Amino acid sequence: MAQTAEAGAARGETRTLALIGAGHFLSHFYALSLPPLFGYFRGEFGASYALLGALVTGYAVVGGVLQAPVGLAVDRWGARPVLLAGLALNAAAIAAIGFVSSYWALALLAVAAGIGNSVFHPADYAVLAARIRERRLPRAYSMHTFLGFFGTAVAPLTMATLAQSMGWRNAVMLVGAAGIATVLAMAVSGGAVASPPRARDAAADTAPAQWLSLPILLFFGFFAAYGMASGGIMSFTAVGLDKLYGFDPASAGVVWTTALLALAFGILAGGELPDREGFQLRLTGAALIGAGALTALAGFADIGMLGLAVLMGAAGFGMGVVLPARDLILRRITPPGSTGRVIGFVFVGLSIGGGLAPLLFGWTMDRDWPVLLFLGCGAFLVLAFLCSFGAVLAARRMAR
Repeated sequence: MAQTAEAGAARGETRTLALIGAGHFLSHFYALSLPPLFGYFRGEFGASYALLGALVTGYAVVGGVLQAPVGLAVDRWGARPVLLAGLALNAAAIAAIGFVSSYWALALLAVAAGIGNSVFHPADYAVLAARIRERRLPRAYSMHTFLGFFGTAVAPLTMATLAQSMGWRNAVMLVGAAGIATVLAMAVSGGAVASPPRARDAAADTAPAQWLSLPILLFFGFFAAYGMASGGIMSFTAVGLDKLYGFDPASAGVVWTTALLALAFGILAGGELPDREGFQLRLTGAALIGAGALTALAGFADIGMLGLAVLMGAAGFGMGVVLPARDLILRRITPPGSTGRVIGFVFVGLSIGGGLAPLLFGWTMDRDWPVLLFLGCGAFLVLAFLCSFGAVLAARRMAR
């Protein structure tokens, strides 16, 4: 009997993780579905790199800022209605891009897609915390994050291939339709993507100081710096390698995709490492500082496609291996009943960083300063470690 109950619980958790993971995959895929089409957009709409970077900025920053109020909504009403509405809007806006006739219509839909994207982190983490047992949470966090970044990794090659084979308009409509299908699967899943709504607590709702502590603020800084680094790498690696070393799109795509895949599989590796705070802090330092140094080196290392693929792959692995530790440390310092609002707040930092990076590095590309992409992203990774280190120290002082 006990074994039957255990098997049933495991199946339920697997179903939850599969549905949440599918949504997270699409969230990251959609976030990087537009940069591979920049060449088409430049030819059709005559937009500069800075304006094209602004598409990613609008998607990330608008959706990112909204994560904080979305987190409050998740805590108040539960994750399921928020998640379904957000994914539906995200997917529909991406599909509608296939019908635009001007840059400004494209920009408006990118912002709409970003609004839909705002739901994933607050809703997903609330569902995982509510429906996954404690002993399985580290691997659940790792798999959830992996699936998101795997979406990031496969988006450039997938969108480039689809655009080449069927045209960029049909490509965005097809991937948007995949999101609508995922919404329907979630809608008929019952409580698999639900979290219990939290009873209104006037004191908690009106006193952000109860959860907006110094460690949380420093984690916001970590997310913002990490977002600047990852946003720059994801948006302009191909352009930067072309300007620095004359790489054609296919060669640059190999380096770009290698880095993103290594990041995704680094997340899986990080989920298997010991859940000890001291070990995780040392791991974070070694991985982020090492990744920052390797990323900066890529701006000066004219070592060919394979050499740079290895270099950027090692940097990507370091960026990925720290993310499960990030989630576990953040969970330790989050007050009970505040998962949605804390996750919503700190991920605003990630979205702001990820959104401002394309704008900043698009500006440097327009001025033919591609080396600043790699130097800047490397520096932001080191800054991310300093913020995480400060957050852990502040949490230890508060616990005394």
